[in-house]
Order: sequence, then C-alpha cells, then structure tokens
Amino acid sequence: MAKKSQQAEERAFQTLFELIRTREIRPGERIYETDLTERFGMSRTPLRTALGRLVAEGVLFKTPGRKGYVLPVLSGNDMRDVFYARAALEGMAGFLLAEKCPEHAIENLTDIIRRQRELFDTGIRKGEYASLNGLFHFTLVELAGNGYITRAFSPVYWRSIMYTLLYATFYTGVEDVETPHHPRRPSWEQHQEIVEAVKSRDGEHTRKIIEIHVLENCEYWKGDRSTEGAAAPAEPVERR
Repeated sequence: MAKKSQQAEERAFQTLFELIRTREIRPGERIYETDLTERFGMSRTPLRTALGRLVAEGVLFKTPGRKGYVLPVLSGNDMRDVFYARAALEGMAGFLLAEKCPEHAIENLTDIIRRQRELFDTGIRKGEYASLNGLFHFTLVELAGNGYITRAFSPVYWRSIMYTLLYATFYTGVEDVETPHHPRRPSWEQHQEIVEAVKSRDGEHTRKIIEIHVLENCEYWKGDRSTEGAAAPAEPVERR
C-alpha cells in the first residue's frame, strides 16, 4: 500500500508540473484543491501531498490564513539568482563526481541521455522529455555523494525549471523575435558533453562545462520587464 501511495503522489506531482508547463496553471494564479480534483479528476490525498511538496520546493506559495496556493510571478532578477545558485551547486557536484568517476555513474547518465535523444528525435512528449532532463541533473548531483549539496539542490532546481518550462522555445514552441536568439544545441547533446568531461576526471573542467550549460538558461527570459523583481502580485488571479 505504501508503494501505491508513493506512486499516486508522484503522479500527482508530475501532473501538476505538466499543468504548469502547458499554462493550465499560470504565474500569479491562485488554485484550490477542490478545483483541481474536479477539473482533472485527481485524488484528494495524493494531490494535497503533491501541493505541499511544491510549496516546500519553492514552486508554489501559500499565504498563512488564506486558502489556496499561488504560482509566484516570475521575473528576470529571480531567474538570474536561482540559476546562479544552481550553477554553483551543480558545478561543484560535477567537480566531485569527476574526481571519483565511478563506472556505474557513467552508465546511469549515459542511459538517461539515450532515452532523451530518442524522445527529442520524435519532437513530441515534451513533458516526458522534461522529466528525463530533471532525472539527469538529479542523478548527477546524487552520484557526487555530497549530502549537503543534494539537499540544497532540490528546491533550487524546481524553482529554476519554471523558467525553462514556461520560456524555453523548445517547450513553448514560440520564438520571441524581440529577444536575441542564439542557436542552442539540444540538452541531451550538452549532457553528453558533461559526461565526457566527467570521464576525463578533470573536476575543474567538468565544473565549468556544467556552469555554462546551466547559465545558458538565463537567455530564456522573455517576460514583461515591468515585473522585474516582483515576488508575487498582491491579489493573484483566482481560479475556482
């Protein structure tokens, strides 16, 4: 029963992320458990656990004394802060992993890349591709073996991925002609470069490769510049 409960909670968590990615849930919007259960047929208990997890990870915000949850408004300033923090954590994890370079680590990361490439070539199932992208980064950090980095990484990653899902043209399918666009290699290809760096056992080189990869995401910001520095609107849009 415990395993089934965990699976249900994970499905609810991934479903909520997919709703954010497809903008069914939008930044600044207030959402409610009852609405989500009715509109999407989600079970109440795993949904409540998933919502609590998203609050703990810094993806959703809950005001004390008020019902519902809010997906905070995104901003360029917040994006830079979170990606710099992520680059520092993940870069150091790569440094540590390269120093050890265990064979099973290379095999695990390579298998994830293979699955990413297969999905990328189809051009569909982008939600599943996003999940594999997260799996690669979490696996790399966990394999580094530093518990403090692992615990600090999770909320930083989940906050950063909001910008990728909502503003990366791969996921949105919309190009912003007013924003300078530099051709980017697909993430699976960049991940392969990271694995090659780990295999070289050069920790400093691996750290730099990862930092470059993570900080490239700062180019995704195409939001309204008038919201720079905003944490959340005073009165979020309500969805009943």
